[in-house]
Amino acid sequence: MKLSRRHINTEKGSYENLVHQYNHQVFSFISKKIQNEEDALDVLQNVFMHLWIYKKSLGSTNTANIIFTTCKDKIAEYYRASKKQPPRENISSNLADTSFDELNSAKNKDRLLTELEQSIVLIIPPLRRKIFKMHKLEGITQEKIALELDIPKSTVKYHILEAMSFLKNRHKTVN
Repeated sequence: MKLSRRHINTEKGSYENLVHQYNHQVFSFISKKIQNEEDALDVLQNVFMHLWIYKKSLGSTNTANIIFTTCKDKIAEYYRASKKQPPRENISSNLADTSFDELNSAKNKDRLLTELEQSIVLIIPPLRRKIFKMHKLEGITQEKIALELDIPKSTVKYHILEAMSFLKNRHKTVN
């Protein structure tokens, strides 16, 4: 009895890791094809329910392909069931062709963002780092940053340019 319980807990843990790892990419993928957020969340749930049922086939090397093929199928089911027309692109061919590329692109963006954050934290002075994060990562305008930090807008602009210059030069030396 303990062995089967341990096996179930291991399967559940592996599945939860899979959901955590792919949740954002799968939702982004579905949201591009289904504009209504509620409907996209329903399709997301259907995808992960399907993956739970067939979780034993997910341990292979083509897990990402299985996940995005399931997405494609569930999106097609959504359009068939709702009698809505998909976006002008052909879903069956377009989704299958780009899913793995989109996953790699998302992973690459996550890796680059992590590297950027590490560079910012380790090397850039605190005020410049704060201004850069506010502007580039949080999307706050230079004017609002200047008001919030009670410094001239030209100082904000200077710190952003210096941070960008530093990161570009660092990127060149790393690559």
